[in-house]
Amino acid sequence: MAFSITLFIISWLVFLKFAEQNKFFEYSPTCYIAMILGLMTDILVHHYPFWKYTAAKKPQIIIRHYLDDLGVYFVVTYLFIQCLPKTQKTFNMLVYIFGWTVIAILIEAIALKLTGIEHGLGWNLIYSYFSDWLLFLIFYAHYRLRTKYSNKVEGSLKSDKQ
Repeated sequence: MAFSITLFIISWLVFLKFAEQNKFFEYSPTCYIAMILGLMTDILVHHYPFWKYTAAKKPQIIIRHYLDDLGVYFVVTYLFIQCLPKTQKTFNMLVYIFGWTVIAILIEAIALKLTGIEHGLGWNLIYSYFSDWLLFLIFYAHYRLRTKYSNKVEGSLKSDKQ
């Protein structure tokens, strides 16, 4: 539990220190997608325990899930979008996402060692790593589509006013 609380606090301290908060309304919709996916995963692992908190009671498990969903997932997604490379060519994006997936898998590996999380139903760090790739690709695609279409809407609204 202490790991989850510490990670939550560190996440929001990092957000306050490094996040471009003037971009909040541009970045936050994708962060909400990350939170929703986190909540959906919490429901999934309740029925299919790919991972679980071994020494925790039910209220602690729920608190841990919410700390992750409302802290880490939001902040990591925000910073991921904020730090996107200027040139978003395929190779640059693959290297960029690789870096973020390495960070994510390291955090999970630390959590496995320190916090009483254990994998189940054959789940392992390799599956987590590929899932992280999928998630970061989803976040990137959502952000790109959202900004593309919101710019078109804003442009059409400006032309309607003239």
